Amino acid sequence: MVNSIGRASTISNVSTEPVFNKTVFKDPIIIESLDLLKIDNNWFIRVRSKEGAEGWAMSNNALIPSYFAIFIRDVAPFFIGKDAREIEDLVEGAFLNPSKYKNQGQSLWLCIASAEFAILDMLGRIADRPVGELLGGIRRKQIPIYIANNHRRYDWQESLKRIIRSVEEIDAQAVKFKIGGRMKLIDTYPGRTEKLIVEVAKALGDRCTLYADSNGSYVDPAYAIKIGRMLEANGYAMYEEPCPFDDLFGLKKVADALDITIAGGEQESSEYRFRWMIENGAIQLSQPDHFNYGGLIRTLKIARLSEQVGIPCISHIARAGMGFLYMLVFSSCAPALGPFQEYKGVNRTIPWESPGVDFKVTDGKVPVPLGPGMGVNYDPEYLAKATLIDASYIP
Repeated sequence: MVNSIGRASTISNVSTEPVFNKTVFKDPIIIESLDLLKIDNNWFIRVRSKEGAEGWAMSNNALIPSYFAIFIRDVAPFFIGKDAREIEDLVEGAFLNPSKYKNQGQSLWLCIASAEFAILDMLGRIADRPVGELLGGIRRKQIPIYIANNHRRYDWQESLKRIIRSVEEIDAQAVKFKIGGRMKLIDTYPGRTEKLIVEVAKALGDRCTLYADSNGSYVDPAYAIKIGRMLEANGYAMYEEPCPFDDLFGLKKVADALDITIAGGEQESSEYRFRWMIENGAIQLSQPDHFNYGGLIRTLKIARLSEQVGIPCISHIARAGMGFLYMLVFSSCAPALGPFQEYKGVNRTIPWESPGVDFKVTDGKVPVPLGPGMGVNYDPEYLAKATLIDASYIP
């Protein structure tokens, strides 16, 4: 789709340009503790400074149970005693210290991201500013969203009903649903993908922008192209992860053959591979995940790269925990923002409030948090029930 000739030579190294505005803070803010806590099945990070400031974040509840030992042994100790104002360097330092880069991938970067969210929350509260203001400034206060669905376990008829219902519930202007078998070619129900592509377009094509996500289902680029042609013929605007996420050359073959926008990057943790996809036209929409890619600062750098080559950036979010919150903070300040950001609902299973913001979807948009820090206050009585997860929990 996109001619990538000459692209690489025009991209500056935005990874060296600061994202976080540390000039707001005059004095050092020394991190005294960085703890992992658990309440029922909810996992939190609490950071405290020597001066008594505090910040909280919620990790990815679905994934941190597999990685908490990395957070306790490798990530948290690196931040202790460091100046929180240097958060941008600390994120990269936690990756390199010492030889932790060998664990690169979701397991390490998710833990680093969780720490970063809590530290940014603390810094925003100290400055009495929203995190978005510290990460380049608030660009927008309302975020257009697309409603994301995953109904692979249902046949096409039931999937269609659920997709339509999700659109109607919030009057969504855009929708994304799953096709293929998630990293495997065969649908759970034979023919589900082909039927849904046509029937969703019939039912919602005049009402919504349509996106399809194959989660890397098509090992054979030729088959991925065949599905892409169907999407094009039915008016779809985006085709996400047509090939396995680490098959960059297969992804480029698909992108070169099709006119539909190819999206990718939710599984990516390497800056160099992300740059390769962007610079070589393997994707025309970048989609970093705040946990998988290591936090808001790193994902904002991908948005900057995207801006340089004129492609949009969409925040991929985790359904578990407070993924919606990190998407909104990112979207409030990111350049090159795509027309719609991913939305999977708001977590109301734990007690929290965001003064002045209800996060209600209106006209297909969600308001961003504008309070200090991440803009969300967790109920202190609820947090007081937390159990500290420390080295004694590691076998």
